[in-house]
Amino acid sequence: MKEKIVIMGIAPCLEEDLGNLSKLQDLKEVDFMAVGVDCSDRILFDIQYAVSYHQEFEQFKARRNKAGLNMDYMTHSHKAPADYVWPLVARSPFSGSSAFLGCQVAIGLGYKKVVLCGCPMQGKNLINKRATDYDKFQKGWVKFAPQMFGDKVKSMSGFTRDLMGSPTKEWLYE
Repeated sequence: MKEKIVIMGIAPCLEEDLGNLSKLQDLKEVDFMAVGVDCSDRILFDIQYAVSYHQEFEQFKARRNKAGLNMDYMTHSHKAPADYVWPLVARSPFSGSSAFLGCQVAIGLGYKKVVLCGCPMQGKNLINKRATDYDKFQKGWVKFAPQMFGDKVKSMSGFTRDLMGSPTKEWLYE
């Protein structure tokens, strides 16, 4: 396990966020966590973890397998089936989404630096036609994230960046 992890969501800014982060951090020096089934085959490199509130792990695995991507990752959720089950902290009406759970998992696993990419928690999810409005998850972030995650979590974009701050080279390498 490395000291830093990148949590990847499914927002349209994911690739841009990763590109901007790569200007600050060698991505070979970090672990990766994919959040949600729609992230399963979007990025074509190895991941160490998959996290979901929705336990879509069979679909996630099938998509990665079809794309020829690594299958040796651990699954995490707030209930079975998952390799590891975590207590649900940010729950409705203060849910923080699977990205929040990903941060909870990353901190719980001992990562010192967590960077969110593709997790702005604003706008709508237009990828899977459910058109989820991500603004509703902001309440959970405001209520729980600052005290739970402190300075260990930063974000590359959107509301989560405004709330938690963006990573700098100094922060990443301190």
